[in-house]
Amino acid sequence: MSRASAEDLRWLDAAVRFAEPFRGTTADNPAVAALIVDPEHNTLISRAITAPGGRPHAEPQALEAAGGRARGKTLYVTLEPCNHWGRTPPCVDAIIRAGIARVVIGTKDADPRTSGKTAQRLIEAGIEIVQADHRPSARLHEGHAKRQVRGQPFVTAKLAVSADGRIGLPDWGNLSITGEPARQWTHMQRAFADAVLIGAATAKADDPKLTVRIKGLERRSPLRLVLVGAEGLDEKLNLIVGFTGYRVAIIATPDAEISVPPSISVIRVPGVNGRPNLGAMLTALSKMGIVHLLVEGGAKLSEALLDEHLVDRFELLTSSIMVGKSGIRATENGDMEKRLATAGMSEVDVHSLGDDMLHTFEKRARD
Repeated sequence: MSRASAEDLRWLDAAVRFAEPFRGTTADNPAVAALIVDPEHNTLISRAITAPGGRPHAEPQALEAAGGRARGKTLYVTLEPCNHWGRTPPCVDAIIRAGIARVVIGTKDADPRTSGKTAQRLIEAGIEIVQADHRPSARLHEGHAKRQVRGQPFVTAKLAVSADGRIGLPDWGNLSITGEPARQWTHMQRAFADAVLIGAATAKADDPKLTVRIKGLERRSPLRLVLVGAEGLDEKLNLIVGFTGYRVAIIATPDAEISVPPSISVIRVPGVNGRPNLGAMLTALSKMGIVHLLVEGGAKLSEALLDEHLVDRFELLTSSIMVGKSGIRATENGDMEKRLATAGMSEVDVHSLGDDMLHTFEKRARD
């Protein structure tokens, strides 16, 4: 295999930028971008993204758009093209038939039906292969990779914390700690996710809708999940009795008594003392096709997920607002930065959202 040139990496960067807005729209398939480029003139001939719902894939769409102009050209693709039959034929067959001369792959596919096999088939067909090991492509497809390797969705937890380390007030309901830019950012994260999860206690305290409230993106509201523990479920919640047209599911143990309308799914997972096992919950969600899970729970759910090392990325929003000593602490284990460090997470980015700050932590590689 050849090494990626600086020009190759620039085209892959462009492919990732093209694909990113479509995260969360392709069901259980990754949001792959494919670009067909004329290397002689360094010009784009065609491009495509995995279609809404996951099919057709990006590569055959880009090849169809290019037609005969694809012959002898370079295909840039953020993820190794598929090598297996599913509901559609293998993309590798279409690439070979089109007469593509060179394929630059952003990151390998973790799916064992494809991983390495596609590259080998393309080489055997006389096509030059470049395995770029492109970090932005790997990040774009991190959920797909984790689901293939671990059988669980990629978990992003989000928590808004005041300057004095509080997340709210007891018996107060939803307390706005962050400003409008941070709230808009939160809605965008929902648009990128396949499902958003809260605990039953947070659902009762805040009574949220968990929809995407950005003009034009309302239809990208994800599956809304409520995790029910020993405290039971308040069946008068907006999520239960309110109608938005977007799906809701309850996660509970097999013996938990849950009474909800037929339109609401109940996902049963094993647990202890009425509390669902979090690892089993993630496995069940993965089997349902959930690739990216956004957790907007309170302190207890965040702590539980961190304790079991089930969080891949933690988005910590910090505000200059003071809640006061009567407020609910974000963690009982020091401040949140220290708590995340003890959970094996490192800060990888920080930037402002209006008057608030967004600190991104990611799981450190474990030996």
